[in-house]
Amino acid sequence: MSFLSKLFLPIGSLVDRLICVAFAVVLAQAPVYMAQYIDVLSGAQMEAGKVYEELSVAARAFDLEVDPYLDKLAENADPMVRSNAEVQQNSVRRYRRYTEALKALRDRSAWVRPFMLMRHYDPSIHAAMDFEPNVPLTIEGAVYAGLGVLLALMVMAFFKWLAGLIFRKRPTVYDAYEGKLPEKAASRSQTTSDPKA
Repeated sequence: MSFLSKLFLPIGSLVDRLICVAFAVVLAQAPVYMAQYIDVLSGAQMEAGKVYEELSVAARAFDLEVDPYLDKLAENADPMVRSNAEVQQNSVRRYRRYTEALKALRDRSAWVRPFMLMRHYDPSIHAAMDFEPNVPLTIEGAVYAGLGVLLALMVMAFFKWLAGLIFRKRPTVYDAYEGKLPEKAASRSQTTSDPKA
């Protein structure tokens, strides 16, 4: 090992540890993010639910369900009524979407929840969040932190392998004479370089 290799070995080890810690901290935020996302989604679903309940009361006054009631409003000759009906239909769709997403996120286990979040992800809910990172002192947080360390090790191993592949010094005929090659490789190199062989 050269002098420079010995000099930078502790620094390399420190960088490896820092990368592992960084990956662990980032992945440990996943349960924190999901919990805050569910809180905001719950509030949005509750607000949309109030609108849906008001529409239900109005529809029952005409012995109708919400959807047929809004369909009749959408067929009205007055453009203002039609426009209002379209707004209310969007509210109903949003309420049902939020309800489905909230049920999927709450009813599934912690290990399935990330996939449910990707399936039901809503940019408007994310935009309404005021995400605050913290350290989750839970088993779920510890598992995600462990996965972060494992991922960091895999990424570093890949890049080290790739760097070794790119910058690896290829053996030459001269290395055989200087004793830098194994015995078999050296004999092959000498045989190739000797015209009498």
